Amino acid sequence: MLKTDGTKWVDADGKQVLLKGTNLGNWLVQEFWMMDQGGNGVTDQCTLEARLTERFGYEEKERLIKLFRDSWMTERDWDQLKVFGFNVVRLPILWSVIEDERKPKTLRADAWKYLDWSIAEARKRGMYVILDLHGAPGGQTPNDHTGCAGQNKYWTDANAQERTRWLWQQIATRYKDEPVVAAYDPLNEPWGSTADAMVTRIEDLYKTIRAIDSRHIVLLPSHYGSIDAYGDPAAKGFTNVAFELHPYPGLFGDRPGDTPYMVHRDWLLCGPTGATGVCAYNKQLSGLKIPLLMGEFQPWQGAGVELGGQIGRATYDTYASYGWASTSWSYKVVSAAGGTGNGTWGMVTNAVNTSLDAGVGLVAKASTWDCAGWNASFANACAKKAATIRVGGTGPKTYYFIIKTGALAGSDPDVSFDRISIVDTGSSAEVITNGDFGSNAGWTTLAIDGSLSLDFSNRTAGKTPAGSSGAVLRVTRPAGVSGGINGGVYQAITLQGGRTYTLSGVFKDNGSASTWAEMYLLDKPPVAGKDVIDMNGKVDFTTATVAEIETLFKSYATQPYEAHPGLVKWMAGTTAPEVFKLPARPAGLKLTEGAGGNVLAWDASTDARVAGYNVYRSTSVAGSYAKVADKVATPTYTDTTAAAGTTYYYAVTALTAADESFHSDVASTSIKYVPVPATLQAEDFTAMSGVQTETCSDTGGGRNVGHFEADDYVEYKISVATAGNFTIDYRVATASGSTGFEVWVDGVKAVGAMPVPGTGGWQTWSTQTSVPFAMTAGEHTLRLKSVGKEWNLNWLKVNAR
Repeated sequence: MLKTDGTKWVDADGKQVLLKGTNLGNWLVQEFWMMDQGGNGVTDQCTLEARLTERFGYEEKERLIKLFRDSWMTERDWDQLKVFGFNVVRLPILWSVIEDERKPKTLRADAWKYLDWSIAEARKRGMYVILDLHGAPGGQTPNDHTGCAGQNKYWTDANAQERTRWLWQQIATRYKDEPVVAAYDPLNEPWGSTADAMVTRIEDLYKTIRAIDSRHIVLLPSHYGSIDAYGDPAAKGFTNVAFELHPYPGLFGDRPGDTPYMVHRDWLLCGPTGATGVCAYNKQLSGLKIPLLMGEFQPWQGAGVELGGQIGRATYDTYASYGWASTSWSYKVVSAAGGTGNGTWGMVTNAVNTSLDAGVGLVAKASTWDCAGWNASFANACAKKAATIRVGGTGPKTYYFIIKTGALAGSDPDVSFDRISIVDTGSSAEVITNGDFGSNAGWTTLAIDGSLSLDFSNRTAGKTPAGSSGAVLRVTRPAGVSGGINGGVYQAITLQGGRTYTLSGVFKDNGSASTWAEMYLLDKPPVAGKDVIDMNGKVDFTTATVAEIETLFKSYATQPYEAHPGLVKWMAGTTAPEVFKLPARPAGLKLTEGAGGNVLAWDASTDARVAGYNVYRSTSVAGSYAKVADKVATPTYTDTTAAAGTTYYYAVTALTAADESFHSDVASTSIKYVPVPATLQAEDFTAMSGVQTETCSDTGGGRNVGHFEADDYVEYKISVATAGNFTIDYRVATASGSTGFEVWVDGVKAVGAMPVPGTGGWQTWSTQTSVPFAMTAGEHTLRLKSVGKEWNLNWLKVNAR
């Protein structure tokens, strides 16, 4: 049996074991994005099984699901896991794999088939298995990875809680003496309620397991990355436990505009201060003397094949350097088109499918999950690059070219498009009408979910894609519209069978979060209220025959694989990559404003490896910094593109052949004072200490400021026209309440501690108001100084009394 020893995972002899592996996602709990299927109402395992039962009956549904599970993972997959050098897998399990869905608290006849087989295959290869209840009865979050999207009943349904306890009694009884089982994972991401409720339920399951099995390690999941609610588990009587985190830095709206390199560099090397990222967790775990499993993470997706492989290896190595176990998400992801592309979520995918008709389907795509802050041509789109369109058959055919954009609830899309063109490669004839925009001529609006703001004549500076000309189509969230939104524009076009066409265009992400931009070419017109999806090479489970579904499911056992070349190269190699061996960040950055531009100068690096510098610029000190100069040879640069009257913030990095340093200290132009009364966005501070920004789900989206500790602060430059008394409305959120902050003006305390009452969650927002305070006419520095911790700020509004 593995066991814990302080912060280490050790074997029976007390020797440290460094667990390195991945998750077997989409096998015993399906996630349709991982096999590029779904649509027409079939979006998760629940809807698939319901539709199959409705169409073919329960027994046939069971046979088809078994066929899928027998095909998705075979012995060749276990062999490939070993090729990557892994010694552990995390096995996500849906409750109905074990429990008979028709007879609660009754084992299925084949309850242990896939778990026993996994343990046997792992044993053959000297590997461990972590048993993970990924989907509990009722669902512990409303996400599809629990098997059923839209459910969250576990927290309030006593029957679901009792059935979950029963499940763990069965698992613990069967595997209590099995040394291949490394640990029990009682609930995956139990984030459908509060942190305190999570601890209560995990403590209950811990006791349930311990009543049967005293030896296996039990994992304690975090609550959105926080383990604070547990306090010291030893004080609760927990023994032989490890914490579990699921960090996904750079994804899901985090760090918009930053490259995968920057995001993972900062995470793994703990940022410029050496105190953030993994170092913050290591400090906390070392104090508690408890080990850690990084149960899910994804460092290579969208980073390119070579760099993705290097970052993947560096991530595993860094976690191992702290003694942490690690299992990435995920081993395999397949698609209709196939291929690794710029880096899929899977370490393995299916080979490129050359049989697809390139004239139908998704033809270009970018998203904030793949490359937040993109500014590219369709040919260089990060999620799917535009390729030559080949139209089969003969004669004219009507197709529909669709531009689709949207965002998740709480997130704001802001994407611009221009120079849309589809050209016959033989005759050079253009088939798109009004691809340069300036009006909506030729385009039909498509509303799928919610509504979008479509500006066909937008010319806003900084919001146009590189290579655009004149007006662009800009897509944003309308004021007052909440929830998820999805839609776009389309037009009918005529293409000739037997001919080839070139799709081109440019598009830009203007600081969105949780947003997608997709181009489709379909042979059927889109329908309002119905999502546009690429069914080219896919199976429609609402209409497909049993034979067609069988063919799809069986194909997973034999389809040619394409292992991620970068991961193959670096994961099992004896030599670690050079990535993240950073030069020192540049020092002495100074800025001089002049008629010819903003002149920057800094100290030359003394590191012989440094071959140049990058220069970055932002209009907010905490904002997304865009690169304005690449590989500058000397330690000086003049920015001639800065607009008059705008405050700019600059940072510089040093470059070696393989690496880029952290940003230098920031230098800015003259800071413009904001006249008040006015609303100040929290992230537009001009100085701060200790805080971080994050994606905000409040009305209007954007970013909020958080991670406040005592004495942290945010600071703003304001100007007052007429002396008088003022108040501040502040928009705050906190799960637990906080002693809040003080208001300081020009270094003098103006308002004593203003508590932040509990709002019910970190993104559950409430507006509070301060007591009045006086300010004289003129320019002032307004500082909110934290006296407590654990509160978030979205905006503050300074009001005249």
